[in-house]
Amino acid sequence: MTAITGPTIAPGLGTLLRRVELPAAALTATAYPPRLRLTPHTHTGAFLLFVRDGGFLERYGQRSERCDRFTCIYRPAYDEHANEFDDAGATLTAIDLSPAWVNRLREAGFAGERFRVRSPFVDQFGDRLDAELAAPDSMSEMVIESLATEVIVFASRLAGRSERSVWAERARRLIEEGFASPLSLSSIAAAVGVHPVHLARQFRASQGCTVGEYIRRVRVGYARRELVMTGKPIAEIAFAAGFSDHSQLTKTFKRITGRSPAAYRAQHR
Repeated sequence: MTAITGPTIAPGLGTLLRRVELPAAALTATAYPPRLRLTPHTHTGAFLLFVRDGGFLERYGQRSERCDRFTCIYRPAYDEHANEFDDAGATLTAIDLSPAWVNRLREAGFAGERFRVRSPFVDQFGDRLDAELAAPDSMSEMVIESLATEVIVFASRLAGRSERSVWAERARRLIEEGFASPLSLSSIAAAVGVHPVHLARQFRASQGCTVGEYIRRVRVGYARRELVMTGKPIAEIAFAAGFSDHSQLTKTFKRITGRSPAAYRAQHR
């Protein structure tokens, strides 16, 4: 078992794209090559990990979890895990949490145990973190501590909501697999075999947002990746994401991210 300091990657395993050192924290962005396998290892510090592109399978104990661009993981110090990266590899952004931060969170009621949260809302948290990586300043540490706290609170509340129904899970998978198709609450409810009102209630309890909002966020998540990873025209990306035209994508994209697709592409490329 190998000990790795904080979220820093051992030489030869990943490419460190950027690291920002702050007085009581560190931010890193790291790219992992396709099909890389990391044997069981630990990190000496706790940290939050955001998947910004690609994905991997994480194994810990007797369990395994898929992690993609909607995923954030909290790993406590010395949490043993192993990773298998996808065919496209992955880009990960991490917040190193100092012991003082973790202690303050514990005092506020955080149990300090490993968690994995998967939601389109994770994209927003990751974008805010990437913005601090790109242009750190004297306020970055305060922003990052607030962000880490917000993510942990979000994950705790999501886990504390009513147990996910089988209908809500089927609906979620249907949306993520067919987000580019015309979708409505009625059509999704018919596809999973439940009344629209029942699905609407169960889905909101499970995911923390309405079916319509989830569809929009999944479509915007796809558009974000295409804007950064490809040179496709924005209109083409709009249609591929399920929007009727360029202007509908721009309106929805700006509402969720605060920027236009063109501005987002310029910043991240």
